[in-house]
Amino acid sequence: MNATAAIATARAAVEAARASPQSRKKAMLAALLIDAAVDALFEMCGESDVLAFRADVCARAPQLRPVLDLAAIDGTSLVLEPVEVDIGDYPALGVEDFMVSLYNDRTVPRVLIATPDDRRIDVHEALSAALAVLEAEVR
Repeated sequence: MNATAAIATARAAVEAARASPQSRKKAMLAALLIDAAVDALFEMCGESDVLAFRADVCARAPQLRPVLDLAAIDGTSLVLEPVEVDIGDYPALGVEDFMVSLYNDRTVPRVLIATPDDRRIDVHEALSAALAVLEAEVR
């Protein structure tokens, strides 16, 4: 698969994950397809060392790192945890999230990337940022 097609496939998966914000499976699929798109970029560039290529891409665009670490399935995982919603953010919530927050002490469940050092990263923000990097690479 060429890089453009791989990125288009990853884009569709990111959109599907965003449409199902509590689905860890769809988020993981999107991460794996972003990882595959990085491999497609490697094949396109003509370099010989895939690990050096990935390190270089992540050095230039650190927003790729959490997604590639997740796809590596090596200590980084997806978790569904409650996240507090600020009162000022209520107008941006969908009806479902608003109702959940009312009954759960202003929290809503979110899929997060859990890193080995106990950081939490919103998976949908990470996927969107990683996808933006890949789309810029093929322009």
